Amino acid sequence: MKIFVYGTLIDKASLGRCAGKPVTTHMEHAVLHGFTRVYLRGARYPTLKRAPGQHVAGAMLRVNADMLVRLGNYESVRYRLAHVRLMAKSGPHRARVFIGDAATKVAWVPDEKIMTLRSRSF
Repeated sequence: MKIFVYGTLIDKASLGRCAGKPVTTHMEHAVLHGFTRVYLRGARYPTLKRAPGQHVAGAMLRVNADMLVRLGNYESVRYRLAHVRLMAKSGPHRARVFIGDAATKVAWVPDEKIMTLRSRSF
């Protein structure tokens, strides 16, 4: 199945650690329209919030069921899987994405140190 990643999992090495095995499949650049990336309430990690006219750049890739379960464990109970439509160079796609339970209004700013430390501790 296809998933869309937009935060801590966009780094292939981090994604592989969290998914339980190195990611060898192609990650295609994709855009999710109608959303913006914001902080998850009470955390330093991103989530998505509906925002007409906005978009979130990220990557799309295929994962198997075992990898999806492991990624769900990494994301924690604060995130749920949602179905979305993406636009990539290869055309429109349907995929799944993890969305947090409490989006703030504060735009998320990537912090490479936090992103790397979290994925290494998983």
